[in-house]
Amino acid sequence: MFKLKLKDGAEVSTLEELHDNFDLEAIVEYFKRGELLTWLEDRFYDDEADAISEIDAKDRNLTAKLCAALNVECDDNLEFIKRVREKKNYLIERTDDETIIDNAVSTAINQEDLAELIQMDYKTIYLCGEQFNVPIRIAGVKYIGILGTPKIKIRAKSQEELDAKQISFENVQLPWQKAAPIEELKALAEKIFQTGGKFPIVKDGNQVSTFDQLDKVEKSAALRMICKGKYAEHQIAFLQLTEDLSSGFAMTVDSFCTGGSIRSNLIPYKKIKNVSYGYSGSLGYHLGISLVDNEVCFPADYNDENACKNLFGESTIFRESNYTRIEKFLKIAKNF
Repeated sequence: MFKLKLKDGAEVSTLEELHDNFDLEAIVEYFKRGELLTWLEDRFYDDEADAISEIDAKDRNLTAKLCAALNVECDDNLEFIKRVREKKNYLIERTDDETIIDNAVSTAINQEDLAELIQMDYKTIYLCGEQFNVPIRIAGVKYIGILGTPKIKIRAKSQEELDAKQISFENVQLPWQKAAPIEELKALAEKIFQTGGKFPIVKDGNQVSTFDQLDKVEKSAALRMICKGKYAEHQIAFLQLTEDLSSGFAMTVDSFCTGGSIRSNLIPYKKIKNVSYGYSGSLGYHLGISLVDNEVCFPADYNDENACKNLFGESTIFRESNYTRIEKFLKIAKNF
C-alpha cells in the first residue's frame, strides 16, 4: 500500500496521520488522480471512501466536500464542519443506526441545512424534520426522509412533474398525498387492541411489560428492528414486542411493520388491497395481505410451508387473536 506525501515531506499511512499533516492542495491532487480513493479503500476506511466516491471533480464546492468527507477542519470550511458535527450529535441522540449517523454530512435538519446542501450540489439529501420547502427548479436530486415522515412543500402537482425534473422522494409526505393523523390511528389501535394506551411486551402470549419501560437504547434497537429505523416513537400507533426483543410488529402513521425473527417488512397502508387470515393444517393460522399491484405479501409463498412458519406459525409474537385484530386494523387503515 502506498503512502500519501503531504506537507513538509510527511508520508502518511493512517487517517489520523492525514488529519495531523493535512495538506489541502495535495489532497485535491490525489483526489483528482483517483489515488485518494484508492488509499482509503486499501485501508478499509469505507465510510470516507464512500463519501469521496460521490464527489465530482468539477464540483464548485470540491474542497468543502473533501474536507467534510475526511472530517478535517479546512480554513475555508470551519462553519460547515462545525455544522456537520452538530448534526451528527443531533442524530446520535435520536438513533444508534450507524448508517443514519454516517450520513450526517448530507442530512438537513432544518431549511437552512437544506438550502446549503442544495447549493453544494448534493444529489442525495436526507431530511430529518417535520417540514421542508423543496425547489422544483433544481433537477436530479433524491430526497429521503429519516427518523420520521417529513411533509414536503414543492411547486409541483403530480409525480409526473417530479419525474420530468428527475426529482425523487422516499419516506416523505408530498402535497398530494394524504396522511392519516397519528392520534386518529392511535385511537383506532386502542379500540381494537385495548391495551390502555401502552405498547405491550409479551412472553408466551402474555403481557409482561410495556414499551415505555424500556431504556433509550432498547427502544431505539426495537424501532430499528421492526421499522428499519424510519419511525420515531411518536409516529407509532401500536407496537408489540417479544420479551427478548427478537421480534415484533408495529402500526405506524402510514405503514405496517414487522421484523426480527419473523422477517423485516414495511408495508404502506395505501398499497394494501386486501387483508385476510385463515387456518390450514399445514400452515396453521396465517395472515394474508395482497397489494394493489397484485403482489402477495404474507405468506411469502403459500406452497412453502417452512417459509410460512418462519413468518408467523412458530412466532411467539403472533397468536390467533392478534391475527384478527391486525386484520381489522389494516382493513380500516388502508382506507385512510
